[in-house]
Amino acid sequence: MPGVVNIRVLDRAVDVMNCLADIGQPVGLSDIVDRISLPKTTVFRILNTLEGHSLVVRYNGQYAIGPAVLFWASAYKAQNVLLEMAKPYLVELWDFTRETVHLISFDGEEAYYIEKLDTPHPVRMHSRIGAHLILYSTAAGKAILSALTKEEIDEYLNKVALVPRTPNTIVDKERLLEELSKIRQEGFAKDLQENEEGICCVGAAVLQNGRPVGAISVSAPAYRFTAEKMLEAGRKVQEVAAKVSEALNMAPGLWKI
Repeated sequence: MPGVVNIRVLDRAVDVMNCLADIGQPVGLSDIVDRISLPKTTVFRILNTLEGHSLVVRYNGQYAIGPAVLFWASAYKAQNVLLEMAKPYLVELWDFTRETVHLISFDGEEAYYIEKLDTPHPVRMHSRIGAHLILYSTAAGKAILSALTKEEIDEYLNKVALVPRTPNTIVDKERLLEELSKIRQEGFAKDLQENEEGICCVGAAVLQNGRPVGAISVSAPAYRFTAEKMLEAGRKVQEVAAKVSEALNMAPGLWKI
């Protein structure tokens, strides 16, 4: 079955690209093989093919992400309505908080960081554009969950294991449901070192036609994000997310995010 074989090869190539992106620096063939558990000859053939398309580059026997991925990234940015609409409001939020601001895209199942404005402070959150966002342990993720229907939340909880990321992660389903109810009442979500120790966040969902299509968040080290500052940032992120939602809903004929 040639079609099935081709899909399997494509899946493996994506695994290799994701591995290189996750490492973030040139790495040897053996290290890639160890991470993705594929035969060495298979990984070598995939790397050679990807290198031929400049999706991978090789330096002194080590491999890294190639420049051709920038073409894909720029195409994604150019067509992303949420990113275009949100840009001025992200700057507004950054000016107000002077902390790290994230824009997250949500496709109905998965969420990803698509923009980041770094804090000027030397101590900051280490996140990467394009990285996957965990919904149940982050402020932005919980804000998105809170905007889903009861049926969608139940479906999510039935298929996702609530694994502790830190000692503060909410891993009890009933507690998480209570947290989502609180978020709906307050208008924004909090992450009290639930996803990463030492980091606190606030976030609010961005809605298009009443459906969550993303979120906006502010992150800072816990020692800088006092309760008062979190409340101020939370109210501001709620305000900014509402502005982005309004902009999305007012623009006619936009391609669905």
